[in-house]
Amino acid sequence: MTKENAIEAIREYRTGVKLISAIHADLKQFSFTTDPADEIGIPKERIEDYQRARKHLEKSVALNPYLPEAYVFLANSYWEIENDLQKTIEYYSKALDLDPDYDDVISARGQVFIILKRIEDAEKDLQRLEALESDHAPPLREQVAELKTSSEQPGTGQPATRPEPKPEGGDKPQPESERRAQ
Repeated sequence: MTKENAIEAIREYRTGVKLISAIHADLKQFSFTTDPADEIGIPKERIEDYQRARKHLEKSVALNPYLPEAYVFLANSYWEIENDLQKTIEYYSKALDLDPDYDDVISARGQVFIILKRIEDAEKDLQRLEALESDHAPPLREQVAELKTSSEQPGTGQPATRPEPKPEGGDKPQPESERRAQ
């Protein structure tokens, strides 16, 4: 990787982050003006902005595949736009390959495993969080226990529950750069 590629990768990353931050700011503003019982999704007009942001992030990792935060944003985009949980896991895993102690990402991937009812994978992420003494371990432990209980009761028809997303995308890890941008 050249210095020029690294610089261009950072530019692409920042452009993508700015677009996503604007979308999340709009969602946050929208959440203050709506009934709390209403589910807040990404408005159709903002999905195109999100897809543009994704293209910038994909360019960024093509130029510099060593930016874990870019993979996190890509994972979140696949979760938030298409609910493509396999792609979400793929990108969270790429981020964790680069930063194995990124507990926000371990927790988020564990939540995706819960949604997909992949108990063993969720338990592995829980064990990692416990080894890190992460504050994310207790909530994931509870979700794993609930999933085990529901899967041990045949015929209950009780699906695993998806953690309720926070309007501003707060249930997914937000790299430090986005937290600072808000």
